[in-house]
Amino acid sequence: MGIKYYTHFIAQQDGAVEFSEYRGVVELLGRAGLVNGDREVTRVLARSFDLEESDIQVLQWHELH
Repeated sequence: MGIKYYTHFIAQQDGAVEFSEYRGVVELLGRAGLVNGDREVTRVLARSFDLEESDIQVLQWHELH
């Protein structure tokens, strides 16, 4: 069972004119502990979308109970 987070973020690849905005629940499977800080959230989202960390701008996130 994973930990669920509400996330709101923008994804835009370097040099791209357009961006994609996402809102919703993200479940991190296999996590023993909580996510610590925006940088870790950004890293997880970038990996999931096959993007670089610099391509993700996290606007809001929090753990769901």
